[in-house]
This record gives sequence, structure tokens and C-alpha cells, in this order.
Amino acid sequence: MPNMPKNSALAQRKSDHINIVLNKDVSSGPNSLQTLRLPWKALPEVDLAKIDTSCKFWGKRLQFPFIISSMTGGTLRAATINKNLAIAAERSSVAVGLGSSRVVLREPAALKSFQVKKYCPNVPLFTNFGLVQLNYGIGAEEINKVVDLLEVDGIFLHINHLQEAIQPEGDTNFAGLVEKLKRLIPQLKVPVIVKEVGAGFDFESAKLISAAGVEWLDVSGLGGTSWTKVEAHRREDDLGHIFGQEGMTTVESLLECRRVKGLNLIAGGGIRTGIDICKSLILGAKLATAATPLLKTALVSVDDTVAALNQLQSELQLAMFCVGAAKISALQKLSLK
Repeated sequence: MPNMPKNSALAQRKSDHINIVLNKDVSSGPNSLQTLRLPWKALPEVDLAKIDTSCKFWGKRLQFPFIISSMTGGTLRAATINKNLAIAAERSSVAVGLGSSRVVLREPAALKSFQVKKYCPNVPLFTNFGLVQLNYGIGAEEINKVVDLLEVDGIFLHINHLQEAIQPEGDTNFAGLVEKLKRLIPQLKVPVIVKEVGAGFDFESAKLISAAGVEWLDVSGLGGTSWTKVEAHRREDDLGHIFGQEGMTTVESLLECRRVKGLNLIAGGGIRTGIDICKSLILGAKLATAATPLLKTALVSVDDTVAALNQLQSELQLAMFCVGAAKISALQKLSLK
């Protein structure tokens, strides 16, 4: 295993994040998807064994519409996590994201923890940068350099203003980012997905990023891990806990953002079961994503992670059976009550 950066503030922060997510209560609150019921069909008129959960995403066939969400990188433990996630994604035919890759530019020793494309050559792999870094010296040249180094298929640009404000060393200049995003997108070598990190997305903001040229948005609403609460555990006051439940739920975010014509939605924030995935697709998402449950399995083994992904797919298939949907596209014609 290659040497990793040690004792740097950035590496320590990434290690802190893993420990906090695994050992502290950082849920942002109730899962809004669980307040809704599937549109039950007493007579589904489909054969369970023939229900097709697969979909096409960026020219590649996924076994079911799911992305393993961005988690970590830059430490020895992160290298193991990313490798296990990449292998599991390949075996299960789902997409996978890497944690924030800015550390690669600062600490070259961190590079190996992100270089996992060889383990998942046939599924989409994403690198990840904070959109706010466009105000702190990161631009197309730097992002494209990382794209080449990691051989990724796409980029997550995450928006996390509340997390950054609570983070003791956070970057909080979010002014003028929309115009910079608009100029950035045509210069990048691979497509972009904009994502929140667990506090949700509103209609007006979704319109702004769509007008800037973004075609994919992960709404990542309240209901799963709160990165505001994660950072709260790294502070000496209670500011992060006070704001830990501020934002919009996944359901609210999907309902608002689906009004933006031409914007493809990904449902993140509290996705824990195949039922959650099914409900998200009915609400207008094209795919769903989750991180925390798979972080726990990736620390154990590839087989445990594959088993968790297989469970999600089986649950989605059964949920589709409950509503009489033989394929993913049929879910778009349904509504939740």
C-alpha cells in the first residue's frame, strides 16, 4: 500500500469525517420518503421474475439506477474504502463517486487513494470538487488535471455552504459562483453533476445551475447524513447542532426541482432501501444515491458491499412488483399519495 499524507490538516479532517460518520449520531432527521406510501396495485399484472431494474446512464448499462455516493480519499483507510467500493460497483454494475479530490493537488501522496478506475472499468466513476473552490484558486486546468490522473468519467461539483460555514476551517465565499460555473463547464473534459451534500436543493437554485449549463443534479436532501452535524462534532460550540436540521427534505427537493425543464435529477439524502429508490424514481429522479450504509460495508469487505447492493436491487424489484411496474420507465407514469 502506498504512503499516504500524514499529519496534514486536510488528511486529519478526512479521517475525522470517517470516524464521526461511523460513531456519532449525524442524521439530519426523519426520512421524508418514509412518510409516503407506494401506489399499491392489488393486481400488478407483471411477472416478478421478469421485472427489469436496469437502466442506461451516460452510455453504460447499470444493473439498477444507483450511484455509490462520494465519500472519502487521501488517507490509508480511505484508499481501502475506495478500492472496495470500486470493485463492488463493477461487480454490481452501478456507478461510483470518489470523495473530494482537491487533496490530490495539494498532497501528491494522496493520489493513490483515488486511483481506482482499474477496478471499475465498465461503470461510471466520478471525481469530486467543491464548487466553492472556484473562488479559491481551482479552475478548469486543475480539475482537468485530476480527471486525467484518475481517469474518471465525470465530475461531481458539490455545493455545501452550510457545511463550510460550520466547518472550523471552512471556505465561505460563495459569491459569483453561478457565472464561474457557466464559464467552467465548456472547458471540462467530462460531464458534470452538481450535488448538494445533505441539505437539499430549492427551485430557484436549480434554475440557476440549469441555466449555467448543468444537466444533472443530485438534490441530496435532509433525511440522511447531515454534514452540518458532522462538522458540529469538530467544533467547541453548539452552532452546528443548532443548524443540523436546516434545509429541505429529499421529497421537497425532488418536487421543486422536477419543475426545471431539462434537468435530470438524482435522489440523495436518506436513501436506505429499494423502496426509497422506487419512491424517488416515481417522484421524478432518474437515479438514486447513498453513502453511509456502503461506507460501513466497505470497511468490512467487497463481498459485504456487493451483498448490500444486491439487497437494494432486490428491494427495488419487489417494490416495482407492488406497483405493477415491469421496467424503470413505467415508474415515471405513477404518482405517490
